[in-house]
Amino acid sequence: MDDFITIFRKSIKALGNSPILLATGFILGIISLPQLAMFGPFDDVAKSLAVNYSQMLLPLFILPFFMGGALGYAVEIRNNGSSSISTFMSSARKNYARMLMGGIISFILFYILYVVAIVFVVIAGLGDPLVTSVMMLLAAALLFLILMSLEFYDISIVADGAGVIAAYKNSIDFVKRNLAKTVPFFFILVILKTLVQVPLFISVMGPIMQNQTNYTSMIGTNGTLNTTALLNTVPTSMDPSSLLMLAVFQVLIQTLVFAFLALYKADYYLSLKSVKKITDFDYDFSKEKL
Repeated sequence: MDDFITIFRKSIKALGNSPILLATGFILGIISLPQLAMFGPFDDVAKSLAVNYSQMLLPLFILPFFMGGALGYAVEIRNNGSSSISTFMSSARKNYARMLMGGIISFILFYILYVVAIVFVVIAGLGDPLVTSVMMLLAAALLFLILMSLEFYDISIVADGAGVIAAYKNSIDFVKRNLAKTVPFFFILVILKTLVQVPLFISVMGPIMQNQTNYTSMIGTNGTLNTTALLNTVPTSMDPSSLLMLAVFQVLIQTLVFAFLALYKADYYLSLKSVKKITDFDYDFSKEKL
C-alpha cells in the first residue's frame, strides 16, 4: 500500500500523461473568470450576474459534468497508465445526473453547516473567552471531520458506480476505515483548492496591506480586526492590466490544481480500497468439510 506522499508523487508524474485533464482544468479556469467581474470596471447588474454564475450555475450545473469526466479519466490512468478523450466524455455523460444531484446535496449541506457555524460562533462569543476559544476549536474540528467524510462521494459515483445516497455512505465508511490516512490527504486537498484563490487574495489584500493608513484602520489598538474598515478598503475596480494578470495566474493555477486533484483522489481512493483489513476474507469457510 502506497502512503499519501507516494501517491502524491505518482499523481504529479501522471500529469504528463494527462493532457485531457490539463485541458479540462484550463477550460474550467477560463469559464471561472466571471467571478473577477466584481473587481472590474463593470456595472452592478453585470457584477451581480457574474457572482450568481460563479456561485450557483458553475458549481451546481457545469462542474459536475467536468468532474464526472475527469474522475473517469483519472481512474483509467490509474488502472491502465493511459486514457483518452472518449473515456472522459463517456464518463461525463454516464455520471452527470448522479454528480449533479450529489453536488446539489453537497451545496445544501455546506450552507447548512456554514449557517450553523456562524450561529455557533455568535453564541460562543457571548461566553468566557477561554471557553469560547475551546468551543470554536472543537466546532472547527467537527466541521473539518464532516466535510472530510463527505469528500469521496464523487469518486465513489464514478469508480464504484454507486447511486447518490450509496456514494455518501461509501464516502463516510471509507473515511471511518482510513481516518488517520485520510486526514493528511484532506489537508493537502484543502490547501490546493485554496491555492486557486491566492492570486485574487494577493491582488485584493496586497495594496491594502501596503498602505499604512489602511492597515492601521483595519487593526485596532487592541489588535482585533475591524471588518467594517476591511470591507471599506477592498478595491471595487482594478485597472485592466492588473485584472488581466490576475486572470492569467488564476487560469494557470486552476489548470494544474484541477488535473492533479482528479488524479490524486482517484489513485488515493482506489489504493486504500484495495487494502483489506485483517477481518476481510475472500475465502468461504462454509465450504470446508467437517
